[in-house]
Amino acid sequence: MSRFSVFSTALLLASGLFVADAAMAQRVSPMTAGNFDRICTRPAGASVCDAYISGLADAGTLSKINDRNEGDPNAPAGFCIPATETSAAMRNNVITWLKAHKDVLQKPVGEGVFMALHDSYPCAASSKPAEQKK
Repeated sequence: MSRFSVFSTALLLASGLFVADAAMAQRVSPMTAGNFDRICTRPAGASVCDAYISGLADAGTLSKINDRNEGDPNAPAGFCIPATETSAAMRNNVITWLKAHKDVLQKPVGEGVFMALHDSYPCAASSKPAEQKK
């Protein structure tokens, strides 16, 4: 084997190990759920709040679609938000949930919002959010 072949093979193996390590160490926003709550409760922060919640909701939905496409149709969905739900209603449910779960306010924003969506929009026979059920 030539030096170039050995070097190329070693480089490919090393890059494969790097990719595996990078996949295991995922980026998590440094913002806390408490800071996010403060932003969401200000009128000027509503659009930023809505965009973040919608992005996280989209990611959860796309993750479920990916699971199905990869051959795991029984993988659980994190939440089931009705297609007709408005951004304002989702924001209200997240804010309400965060205020009721103060223990989450120091955790990463994604964790808190995911938990809020999970509890507010369970995947059950009814499509109404948990916060609205009585």
